[in-house]
Amino acid sequence: MQIKKLNLSSLRFTLLIALQCIAFSSRAQWSVGLQAGYTHNSLTTSSGYFYDRVYHPQGGFTIGIPVKYTFTDWFALGVEATFVQKGYDARRSGFYDILHDDVSNNYLSVPLYARFSFGGTRLRGFVNAGGYLGGWLSSYRKGTVYENFSNSDSESIFGLEDIKTIYHYDEKVEFDSRRDNRFEAGAMVGAGISYQLVSNLEIFGECRYYHSLTDMQKAYMRKQVPRYNNTFAFQAGVMFYFGK
Repeated sequence: MQIKKLNLSSLRFTLLIALQCIAFSSRAQWSVGLQAGYTHNSLTTSSGYFYDRVYHPQGGFTIGIPVKYTFTDWFALGVEATFVQKGYDARRSGFYDILHDDVSNNYLSVPLYARFSFGGTRLRGFVNAGGYLGGWLSSYRKGTVYENFSNSDSESIFGLEDIKTIYHYDEKVEFDSRRDNRFEAGAMVGAGISYQLVSNLEIFGECRYYHSLTDMQKAYMRKQVPRYNNTFAFQAGVMFYFGK
């Protein structure tokens, strides 16, 4: 008798789980979209021996293709293929304040995250939390540096005995396989609002933060100073739902 009751309870529990899964699958749906926006990146590092060097944030842009699988009206999983610019500006003070180095680094990032949403039928808020993997695609820099010999791209600096000219550069930076770490991984959080225009079309805006957990450099020397990217993204986009 107890065995029958136990089997009956197990059957009820199994049926309940099955019904919940059917309900989830009936409401679940895919969506794909397009997003773009502005990035604000800062470099976390130490100036080292250059005590008067200061790193300033630099702006850029981002564009990506998000794919989302919605389980319920409050929970979904998302993945993206996103191009993100992560630059910085290095400047010095005092006698060397004319020198600067503006660096623009381009990354391909793949965030994977959970989305929790709340609110009404059309206007809703949401929070994203997860991580990302990425690859360092390219790097460009422009700025000025002192040099001892002048050329056609240099301008004279008067009153100096050892350093005569300042050189302007604008160039693509070639990667060094012994030094540069082109793999990036980190954590990601975001918050935003969405508005459903029609049954299968949604627009949204989001503020997102990428926190890199990997050094931009390989362990190629002793007592090296690590360098990490910290990036805010302010973006807007549109999502198209299937089967809605």
